[in-house]
Amino acid sequence: MPECKFCKSQKIVKSGFVRDKQRYKCKDCSKNFVLGDERTNQSIVAKKALCVLLYSLGKGSFNMIAHLLDTWPSLVYRWVKEAGINTPEPTISGEIAEMEFDEMWHFLGQKNESYGLSKQLTVAQGELSPGLWVSVILQPSKDFMRKSSI
Repeated sequence: MPECKFCKSQKIVKSGFVRDKQRYKCKDCSKNFVLGDERTNQSIVAKKALCVLLYSLGKGSFNMIAHLLDTWPSLVYRWVKEAGINTPEPTISGEIAEMEFDEMWHFLGQKNESYGLSKQLTVAQGELSPGLWVSVILQPSKDFMRKSSI
């Protein structure tokens, strides 16, 4: 005899037919179920994988992914949420004692609107001490060169 889909109990009995398939009833949790799940096929599995991949890379919103895959945004949300629940917790190496990230949107003095997506900024990197690394985004000075002569 098969086991219950919900509580994994072995105490189940036959409970008629539904859609020409044998239905079972669990005596422990009193739920009815049918063996197998015909709602899932290879194309849906592929869509789920692509959906989670696109969302995890930050390349698309739920609406955009749903439009690409010809499905509903709420379904894309459920697929991503399910993948997040089923993903194991990441492990942190014992070598890392502490790590801190800070936002990029801090302004010195005043907010300057001339530094947007199309403006070039300078990134300075350095190592404070062994194991500590820092990156600072600098605003260009008034007399900086845009193109190198090299």
